[in-house]
Amino acid sequence: MQGPAAGNGKGQEGGETSVTYHGLEEVMKRNSSKELWLVIHGRVYDITRFLNEHPGGEEVLLEQAGTDASESFEDVGHSSDAREMLKQYYIGDVRSHQDPSKNDTCKSCWAYWIFPILGAILLGFLYRYYMAESKSS
Repeated sequence: MQGPAAGNGKGQEGGETSVTYHGLEEVMKRNSSKELWLVIHGRVYDITRFLNEHPGGEEVLLEQAGTDASESFEDVGHSSDAREMLKQYYIGDVRSHQDPSKNDTCKSCWAYWIFPILGAILLGFLYRYYMAESKSS
Protein backbone atom coordinates (compact mmCIF):
# COMPACT_ATOMS: atom_id res chain seq x y z
CA MET A 1 0.00 0.00 0.00
CA GLN A 2 2.05 2.85 -1.24
CA GLY A 3 0.53 6.10 -2.40
CA PRO A 4 -3.12 6.87 -3.12
CA ALA A 5 -3.22 5.17 -6.50
CA ALA A 6 -2.11 1.87 -4.99
CA GLY A 7 -4.81 2.08 -2.36
CA ASN A 8 -7.90 2.77 -4.41
CA GLY A 9 -7.21 1.26 -7.79
CA LYS A 10 -8.43 4.46 -9.47
CA GLY A 11 -5.04 5.97 -10.22
CA GLN A 12 -3.63 6.30 -13.69
CA GLU A 13 -0.31 4.70 -14.44
CA GLY A 14 2.41 7.26 -13.76
CA GLY A 15 -0.14 9.97 -12.91
CA GLU A 16 -1.15 11.64 -9.70
CA THR A 17 -4.59 11.19 -8.20
CA SER A 18 -6.28 13.38 -5.67
CA VAL A 19 -6.82 11.92 -2.23
CA THR A 20 -10.08 12.34 -0.38
CA TYR A 21 -9.61 13.31 3.25
CA HIS A 22 -12.01 12.30 6.02
CA GLY A 23 -12.05 13.66 9.56
CA LEU A 24 -12.03 11.24 12.48
CA GLU A 25 -15.43 12.64 13.48
CA GLU A 26 -16.81 11.54 10.12
CA VAL A 27 -15.27 8.08 10.48
CA MET A 28 -16.70 7.71 13.99
CA LYS A 29 -20.25 8.17 12.63
CA ARG A 30 -19.84 5.12 10.36
CA ASN A 31 -19.95 2.50 13.09
CA SER A 32 -22.80 0.12 12.28
CA SER A 33 -23.38 -2.90 10.09
CA LYS A 34 -25.19 -0.63 7.60
CA GLU A 35 -22.11 1.54 7.12
CA LEU A 36 -18.79 0.59 8.64
CA TRP A 37 -15.61 2.62 8.23
CA LEU A 38 -12.34 2.20 10.04
CA VAL A 39 -8.85 3.62 9.92
CA ILE A 40 -5.71 1.57 9.44
CA HIS A 41 -2.37 3.40 9.36
CA GLY A 42 -3.93 6.76 8.50
CA ARG A 43 -6.08 5.40 5.67
CA VAL A 44 -9.85 5.17 5.74
CA TYR A 45 -11.59 2.00 4.58
CA ASP A 46 -15.30 1.38 3.97
CA ILE A 47 -15.55 -2.30 4.85
CA THR A 48 -19.33 -2.51 4.98
CA ARG A 49 -19.59 -5.02 2.14
CA PHE A 50 -16.78 -7.14 3.68
CA LEU A 51 -18.60 -7.77 6.97
CA ASN A 52 -20.09 -11.12 5.94
CA GLU A 53 -16.85 -12.28 4.33
CA HIS A 54 -14.46 -11.56 7.21
CA PRO A 55 -12.92 -14.85 8.41
CA GLY A 56 -12.95 -13.68 12.03
CA GLY A 57 -16.66 -12.84 11.91
CA GLU A 58 -18.44 -9.54 11.66
CA GLU A 59 -18.39 -8.98 15.44
CA VAL A 60 -14.64 -8.39 15.32
CA LEU A 61 -15.08 -5.65 12.73
CA LEU A 62 -18.07 -4.12 14.50
CA GLU A 63 -15.93 -3.74 17.66
CA GLN A 64 -13.46 -1.64 15.67
CA ALA A 65 -16.06 0.28 13.65
CA GLY A 66 -15.50 4.02 13.47
CA THR A 67 -12.08 3.87 15.14
CA ASP A 68 -8.39 3.67 14.35
CA ALA A 69 -7.96 -0.09 14.12
CA SER A 70 -4.26 -0.04 13.20
CA GLU A 71 -3.06 -1.72 16.38
CA SER A 72 -5.73 -4.41 16.27
CA PHE A 73 -5.05 -5.05 12.59
CA GLU A 74 -1.34 -5.55 13.29
CA ASP A 75 -1.89 -7.59 16.46
CA VAL A 76 -3.85 -10.19 14.52
CA GLY A 77 -1.00 -10.59 12.04
CA HIS A 78 -2.92 -10.28 8.79
CA SER A 79 -1.40 -11.99 5.76
CA SER A 80 -0.09 -10.21 2.68
CA ASP A 81 -3.24 -11.40 0.88
CA ALA A 82 -5.40 -9.69 3.50
CA ARG A 83 -3.37 -6.50 3.12
CA GLU A 84 -3.76 -6.68 -0.63
CA MET A 85 -7.51 -7.24 -0.30
CA LEU A 86 -7.77 -4.19 1.95
CA LYS A 87 -6.86 -1.95 -1.00
CA GLN A 88 -10.23 -2.45 -2.64
CA TYR A 89 -11.99 -0.89 0.36
CA TYR A 90 -9.80 2.22 0.50
CA ILE A 91 -11.80 5.47 0.32
CA GLY A 92 -9.31 8.11 1.47
CA ASP A 93 -6.92 9.28 4.15
CA VAL A 94 -7.56 10.66 7.61
CA ARG A 95 -7.35 14.43 7.80
CA SER A 96 -4.60 15.19 10.26
CA HIS A 97 -4.75 18.01 12.78
CA GLN A 98 -1.96 19.74 10.86
CA ASP A 99 -3.93 19.68 7.57
CA PRO A 100 -3.29 22.96 5.70
CA SER A 101 -6.99 23.24 4.92
CA LYS A 102 -7.51 23.81 8.65
CA ASN A 103 -5.25 26.84 9.10
CA ASP A 104 -7.18 28.14 12.09
CA THR A 105 -6.06 25.28 14.36
CA CYS A 106 -3.01 27.20 15.59
CA LYS A 107 -3.82 30.90 15.47
CA SER A 108 -2.03 31.51 18.77
CA CYS A 109 0.98 29.21 18.38
CA TRP A 110 3.31 32.19 18.73
CA ALA A 111 2.11 32.53 22.34
CA TYR A 112 3.81 29.24 23.17
CA TRP A 113 7.18 30.69 22.13
CA ILE A 114 6.91 34.34 23.15
CA PHE A 115 6.87 33.70 26.90
CA PRO A 116 9.99 31.48 26.97
CA ILE A 117 11.83 33.94 24.72
CA LEU A 118 10.88 36.91 26.90
CA GLY A 119 11.87 34.92 29.99
CA ALA A 120 15.28 34.12 28.48
CA ILE A 121 15.86 37.79 27.62
CA LEU A 122 14.86 38.85 31.12
CA LEU A 123 17.19 36.26 32.66
CA GLY A 124 20.00 37.51 30.41
CA PHE A 125 19.56 41.07 31.61
CA LEU A 126 19.36 39.99 35.25
CA TYR A 127 22.55 37.94 34.84
CA ARG A 128 24.39 40.89 33.26
CA TYR A 129 23.15 43.20 36.02
CA TYR A 130 24.25 40.75 38.72
CA MET A 131 27.68 40.31 37.12
CA ALA A 132 28.14 44.07 36.80
CA GLU A 133 27.18 44.55 40.47
CA SER A 134 29.56 41.83 41.65
CA LYS A 135 32.51 43.35 39.73
CA SER A 136 31.92 46.82 41.19
CA SER A 137 31.93 45.60 44.81
